[in-house]
Amino acid sequence: MLKKKKIDLYEFISINDLSLMLNVNNLKIINICKLLGVNVSLNYRLDKELILLICDELGYKVNIIDKLKNLNFLNEKKKKKKKYIVRPPIISIMGHVNHGKTSLLDYIRKSNLISLEYGNITQHMGIYNVKLNNNKTITLIDTPGHESFLSIRRRGIKISDIVLIVISVDKGIMNQTIESINHAKNDNLPIIFIFSKIDKVKNIKFNIDKIKNNLKKLNINLNIKNDKYLYQKISIKTGYGIEKLINKINILSKKLNLLTNINTLNCYGIIIESYLDKKKGYLVKILVQKGILRVGDYIISNFYYGKIKNIFNDYNIKIKKVYPSYPAIIIGFNGPPFSGSKFIVLKKNYKNYIKNIINNNKLLINKKKKKKKNNNKIINIILKADVDSSISVILDEINKFDNINIVNQSIGNINQSDINLATIFNCIIIGFNIKININKKKKINNKNNIYIFNVIYDIINF
Repeated sequence: MLKKKKIDLYEFISINDLSLMLNVNNLKIINICKLLGVNVSLNYRLDKELILLICDELGYKVNIIDKLKNLNFLNEKKKKKKKYIVRPPIISIMGHVNHGKTSLLDYIRKSNLISLEYGNITQHMGIYNVKLNNNKTITLIDTPGHESFLSIRRRGIKISDIVLIVISVDKGIMNQTIESINHAKNDNLPIIFIFSKIDKVKNIKFNIDKIKNNLKKLNINLNIKNDKYLYQKISIKTGYGIEKLINKINILSKKLNLLTNINTLNCYGIIIESYLDKKKGYLVKILVQKGILRVGDYIISNFYYGKIKNIFNDYNIKIKKVYPSYPAIIIGFNGPPFSGSKFIVLKKNYKNYIKNIINNNKLLINKKKKKKKNNNKIINIILKADVDSSISVILDEINKFDNINIVNQSIGNINQSDINLATIFNCIIIGFNIKININKKKKINNKNNIYIFNVIYDIINF
């Protein structure tokens, strides 16, 4: 048996960078991902699980380097007395597009989030803490159902305790339904199947029995009573079944015994999304997993760091601290950390030390790519989007074409610098969920090469 080669790698490395590090053809890595049921492109950022599986297949033993691990010793050594609380369950709402996921969230949350999404389809990861009638709270993650948003769905499932899989009874099990089931099963998470839109069919029993039979083929038997796979019929139109669903979530959460110590020195969590506000700077949506995050804390994630100036909850109300399982938006980062990456809080200002750590941890990869051999004309693109996760999703789509060259990618509105860069390199500019923000007195010489989209389908079909 051949001994595996050892290699140090960072999480969230792209397929293209991984191929350079391992000195293998990137198509080989893409094919391995396909065999694992994950459709990817050259710029797809791989998570820890995929990196380990790919490298194992290629004969490598991987040590995943945690950029934040070395910073733990900077925190105070004084031990604190442990204080445990029951944290709210984190629940992902998953399923195929247009099966009623966001409508369910809106009903529980008493909001109208669906009206904020173009084309009435979810294109971002939403995360919300909801207070129930019994004064308990739950944290709900709304994930996009369109096939292009695979990376966002994977991030959602990784931080969840429970998964709700919504199946419209008039449409049944579809591609992303099966994908959602596989994600939940792979992470050994309990699932509550929600049979939605029961008001749309005449013979409810027939439709549900058909779905149950199809679930049996996926080794899920809902006719047998168990704690791992539950189901509930609902109608958003009438409100039928919602209270029973909440009750099942509460019972399941209690059995999971979600205790956490809040008296810890090492508060950490997950970056959900990053975006740029012209007046406020970088706004970063986070979820705390351990400890308490406070205004004034020094925080680091990826190659970005800062001191937390302000914290807002998911209702845009200013707050001073965030407990485990709660989402928030923070201001203070000096740049946009990657969606899905970790953050950690430091108790002292080690700004210069942090800078050195970040600089030393940057991957020294030769990014010179071999010229692609094809007869097609290379199309240069500047990509701008509202949030970091949107950029990763769009890159996964457009990099499927061999004749695409991404000159620059960033979050925020299209500005004069983008226009100038496009002119120099003969680029087209693609914008997603953003605006053109330049001096009105200046002319846009390449105005016919700027394309603004608000729906993911339109970019795919462009």
